[in-house]
Amino acid sequence: MTDKYFRPGHVSAFRTLAAVSWDTPLDPPIYGSTEIDVSALGPWLQKVRQETGQKVTYTHAVARAVAATLASHPELNCTLRRGRLWQRHDVDVFCQVAVPHEDGQKLQGADLSGAVLRKADKLTTVEIARKLDAIADRIRKRDDPEMQRIKKTLETLPAWVAKHMMRLLTWLSHDWGMDLRSLGVPDDPFGSIMVTSLGMFGIRHAYAPLFPASRGIGVILVGGVYDGVVVEHGQPVVRPLLPLSIAIDHRLIDGLQASVMARGIITRLRDPSLLDAPVVLPA
Repeated sequence: MTDKYFRPGHVSAFRTLAAVSWDTPLDPPIYGSTEIDVSALGPWLQKVRQETGQKVTYTHAVARAVAATLASHPELNCTLRRGRLWQRHDVDVFCQVAVPHEDGQKLQGADLSGAVLRKADKLTTVEIARKLDAIADRIRKRDDPEMQRIKKTLETLPAWVAKHMMRLLTWLSHDWGMDLRSLGVPDDPFGSIMVTSLGMFGIRHAYAPLFPASRGIGVILVGGVYDGVVVEHGQPVVRPLLPLSIAIDHRLIDGLQASVMARGIITRLRDPSLLDAPVVLPA
């Protein structure tokens, strides 16, 4: 009997990891989306590019706005350990990086990696852009021993073994704070929250699942800026709009806290003079 399925020649490390990470969903997250008027942010980014020579994008601005918001509301920067809520000392933002196939054309050979920006609230938007560029360059040149080691391990293990091994290592590393770097397990590799961009693909809104091993509060997807109609003083006007979509772990953040976080991010993106301003803790 001919099998109607077949194993592809190449599966990315992320897709392999994802396949052994999730079970049937039982605990759905909170999803939300918004569109932000970036009439001021666009020119500000252009000015920064001209002054610094650094390519600074809307995604870098979102990463900075998220980091500053979590720093200004430390109670939001939390995680779950052994069934209890713990607060993080540092704001670490994980940004995903697309790794194209060597010839730049084949989709099957493409991969998805990422970089965590430690203490991202201490970095300006330009510093975030520079750090991400440097890390992304190494990843795309396959000069990333840690990622290559993980990828090789995943490709050699049976799926059921990889699934249970990954969960065990995550539990030991995150829940019990064991240092497993000698085994190739990075320390808290996904940080406080994940940020990824879909704008370059022409996508406005999308929702991502929460990656079980991340232990962060959620994931923000940055869509492509487009001209949309908004109402100002009772009149329709055209403005550049930045779509943002978010999935939040409801065990860590409730609706009220999510709205506080959203307000902080939106305020900073609407008024870029606040973006790199020092973080002020609430009284």
